[in-house]
Amino acid sequence: MSNAIKMDWLSSAEGESLLHHFYARSTNKRRFYGILERPPIPSSIEEVSYKIFMAGKSGVGKTCVVSRLSGIKGSSSSGVYVETNGIKRTTIFWPVKIWDKVVLFKLQFWDASENSIKKYSHILPACKDKVDAICSVFSFDDTATFNDLPQLMNSMAATKEKPASIVVGTRYKVWSTLAVSDVQVKEFEDKWKVKVIRIDTNKAVARPEIFDCSYQLNWICSALWDRDQEFISKQVVQV
Repeated sequence: MSNAIKMDWLSSAEGESLLHHFYARSTNKRRFYGILERPPIPSSIEEVSYKIFMAGKSGVGKTCVVSRLSGIKGSSSSGVYVETNGIKRTTIFWPVKIWDKVVLFKLQFWDASENSIKKYSHILPACKDKVDAICSVFSFDDTATFNDLPQLMNSMAATKEKPASIVVGTRYKVWSTLAVSDVQVKEFEDKWKVKVIRIDTNKAVARPEIFDCSYQLNWICSALWDRDQEFISKQVVQV
């Protein structure tokens, strides 16, 4: 990951001063914005927009990951699996400090079930069109989904946009025996040169949720930032 993004910036006075713009006063929960809306922060703060496609087997927890990152309690907390029908798009605004500049990331997550992709031929092309990142999701309690990652990543990355590669592992439990071990994850990270973002979608959050998911969102923003910097560098070299 690039050292440009300050991972603990939200804990600073400057970061905390922006946080209240992302919450609704009446509920103290994260605000949600329409297509033409954005958080009421200074217009001088630059906004960058990215499209992220969630890829993975049905039931692996793709929708729950997006729900957790957006401040919504995922359906996994009730133990009931509800398959996504068609395409679900969720927009998450997230501020980061890059070097000495605050940037507002507009992350548009596109989520479609495996069955919908198989049933309707237009769904996968729509999800991959002009995509900035492919987020491959596996479950720490399902070895098969972890072993399928290389094939999934190779099949999804074949787009002209050269998307960033993001990997998320769901149902991660600290100090628990998991089907997919930390050693296996480390070997995978070293081989594929990608960070595995761990998320426990069933976790009961005791502290403000925006801090609970800040680490994961910062990593996603960093992957997108690094992808753009690599693209710019290549363009400069070609010129």
